[in-house]
Amino acid sequence: MTEALVENDPGRIHPDDMAAIVAALDGIDVSAQPTREHPAESPEAWTLCLHWLQKGPVSSDTEAALPAVLTRIREHYTTHGRTPPAQLDLHGPDGGVVLSLSAG
Repeated sequence: MTEALVENDPGRIHPDDMAAIVAALDGIDVSAQPTREHPAESPEAWTLCLHWLQKGPVSSDTEAALPAVLTRIREHYTTHGRTPPAQLDLHGPDGGVVLSLSAG
């Protein structure tokens, strides 16, 4: 069962990037898949948006593991010479931001 959706931005997320994002989430036992295309707002710093589909809170284990997921995704982008996300936002089922992580 899919637990999260990853907003797809074709200007920033190549197919191999999406595979790396999904694999990083799978590494913490969060099943994810891409969702609708979301166009880029600016060419510089950008936010990777995840949508949590499960009712109830995000587990403390998942929340604790997300900074490492962001680091792994940023390393993938850097290795491939592309601009990594500066931030990861996790939105709840109601659309509100549940958790926001900044690189650093």
